[in-house]
Amino acid sequence: MGVPDGWTTDTVRANGIDLQYHRTGESPPPVVAHGFYENARCRATLVEDPADSFDVVAYDARGHGGSDGPDWGYGIDDRVADLVGPVEALGLWDPVLFGHSAGGSTVARAAARRLELPSAVVLEDPDAWRGEPETSPTEMEAFVRDRVAELTERSVEDIAAESDRDGERASRSLTRNRAANIARFAKEEFRRTPAAFPDVAAPTLVLKADAAPEERAEDLAAADALPDGRLVHVPGADTTCSGRSTRPRTRSYGRSCTGSRAEATFPVAVAPSARAWGRTGRRARRRSR
Repeated sequence: MGVPDGWTTDTVRANGIDLQYHRTGESPPPVVAHGFYENARCRATLVEDPADSFDVVAYDARGHGGSDGPDWGYGIDDRVADLVGPVEALGLWDPVLFGHSAGGSTVARAAARRLELPSAVVLEDPDAWRGEPETSPTEMEAFVRDRVAELTERSVEDIAAESDRDGERASRSLTRNRAANIARFAKEEFRRTPAAFPDVAAPTLVLKADAAPEERAEDLAAADALPDGRLVHVPGADTTCSGRSTRPRTRSYGRSCTGSRAEATFPVAVAPSARAWGRTGRRARRRSR
């Protein structure tokens, strides 16, 4: 299965496994971390516009796409190491880190632990946003196993018909996920993503779907913990910006590979992040903290 024109594909050794990544060019490097069930190609719609001006690197998380899927390492510590590994191995300097859903929580934790790593951060609907999941770890693990097993048996045409997409986009959904292994994600300790916000020094943009006034207030209060950031509610955003990624959703996977209105803001966010939020000012701000 190919990738969009102009993309290159390779692997990098990081944190004890081989991670596959796709790359678009040779300029300032946004790094894209996809959500659970997905792969880097699911973010093709997101990457198309900034790829004309930026060297976007989108990698497959462990157990997803073309990356290794061992029976260990699905907690947040290893996910952070998996993100940092390609950045360092590829020599990416001051990347803008973009994460969606589970990738959003990975990016937030990485930015909190490695203050020198990103020039800026964009989080689209990061998971583990509010309280504990409504389902138990055992129930979630069973759901993941069943869902991935179902997806591996479905055709491109079937997925395209369900989600009203063309065959090319639907084919990105047929990832080589290892159901028995990525289900271990559900067994790991639950850590709320906003708990990392006070330690994130880089300028940060959080994108969330619009919500009821009470939830909007909770979202904004959570984002207030960011030293240099803001949260934007996106009217009409679909399930890629739903704020419910900790719950099982039987039909959300097909839609998650299509892009959302929130993702339309990505090129706008990346440009000022990489240019206006300059290295000198950012590092001076970090030294003063």
